[in-house]
Amino acid sequence: MEPTSQEVLALIERGDLTAAEKLLWQSGTSLDSLFSMAPQVESAGDRYAKTDKDRALWCYEQAKSLYESICASATSGGEGMALQMENYGGHLGKKIWMLR
Repeated sequence: MEPTSQEVLALIERGDLTAAEKLLWQSGTSLDSLFSMAPQVESAGDRYAKTDKDRALWCYEQAKSLYESICASATSGGEGMALQMENYGGHLGKKIWMLR
């Protein structure tokens, strides 16, 4: 069964990042799920950036990996190149750097 963003965000909220990571990266997760979860996990990081640096970093790193997975799973070379040219998720490097 594919994870829902609500399940993942609830685990992040509770601070159970190990369970959230397992749910995010379980085998068989669809590309649509990655597309929907990446910005939501990033937004969760934004919410924690001032109050819980470690949790914000975790969220940003997971979101960055989700965005990279989307680029890697492109169905054609042109699609993959377009996503890379957009630097899909590339802005997260700055957010991560600012918190470290």
